[in-house]
Amino acid sequence: MQAVRRSMHVVVAFDGSEGSLRALDAAADLGGYGSVLTVVHVVGEGSEPNGALDVAREQLLQRHVTARYLEPYGVPADEIVTTARELGANLIVVGRRDALGGTPGSVSDAVVKQATCDVLVVG
Repeated sequence: MQAVRRSMHVVVAFDGSEGSLRALDAAADLGGYGSVLTVVHVVGEGSEPNGALDVAREQLLQRHVTARYLEPYGVPADEIVTTARELGANLIVVGRRDALGGTPGSVSDAVVKQATCDVLVVG
């Protein structure tokens, strides 16, 4: 018996770190026919865009995956959750920074606590 994939709207948080690169790959693997992938890079207050979305775009183009790219300003976890909610996402994918004891980093932990949809934390 073969599993049937349903279309999903997946939001993936991307900051250019190794954890976010793994999250981007995982999100690209999850999409089925008709699925939508949105890559979100949050620019912290007082910061400027750093080209992270260009890295994500290049990686997804190499895999022939289309996506929408957003770069809101604000607190990362808050903006990721708000964006997912506004877009009606089924899933948020975030990378985990290496923290003591293998626990999630502060952003991924806050996303898990605040999200109203499923969250996949990729290690």
